[in-house]
Amino acid sequence: MDYAGSSTALVFDLKKESPFSFKCQVCGACCSNKTIRVTPYEALRLARNRGLSTTEFYQECAEEGGIILRNKTDGTCIFLASSGCGVHPDRPLVCRLFPLGQISDNEGRTKYASMPLHPDCIGHLDTDGTVQTYLDSQEVGPYFRFDAVYEAVYKKMLKKLEEKGYPAAEICSPAKSQPIDPGSSPRHGLLSTWLDIDKTVAAFCQKNSRTEPKNLEDVVSIHLEAIEEWLDSFRKRRRQGRRRKSTSPL
Repeated sequence: MDYAGSSTALVFDLKKESPFSFKCQVCGACCSNKTIRVTPYEALRLARNRGLSTTEFYQECAEEGGIILRNKTDGTCIFLASSGCGVHPDRPLVCRLFPLGQISDNEGRTKYASMPLHPDCIGHLDTDGTVQTYLDSQEVGPYFRFDAVYEAVYKKMLKKLEEKGYPAAEICSPAKSQPIDPGSSPRHGLLSTWLDIDKTVAAFCQKNSRTEPKNLEDVVSIHLEAIEEWLDSFRKRRRQGRRRKSTSPL
């Protein structure tokens, strides 16, 4: 029998108004042998949940360059406890959506699929709600919002890559250096130093004589401000380079 996480193609035939409900029974069957990707916003929430800085979170809880949650040696999620999810209020988006799969087409229209459950899952699938009511119950709003914001910033970075022909390491790092130590591997180092929100925000606030915020959304706001400042400096360097080239003697 196929189950969520298998390679079987899903049929994305559900819309937000489609009948759907799922009642989790905290059996933990969906918390094993999964590859859970985490965004910067998700990493920040998880770090705060565990009383860690994002620097410590990436060192202790993530791998593959900081974008994948570690599993324990038995294959279970690093945050799975005997009572269930140990970070449930701040669990990643993919965990909130489960057992829904989600895709968006080229026109931005979102469709959903109901994943087959693990054979050992005792959760209850039903139709006494809708996809939208399930999404609302999982409080996915902030995750979708910040995913969109960070995706927009990421696209700006890629655009600079295309314009200048710079290597990914330079466009994704706040300094003109590799985003990870030369002796590191993506498994143990960060793919980009920008992922480390707390470190970036601390450096930005120190540079600009600002007080580091405590509120989660304020932290994200300054993180994005720091990235935009760096992108602006990148644009200025590019314009200065063009002016020097245009004024240089033949």
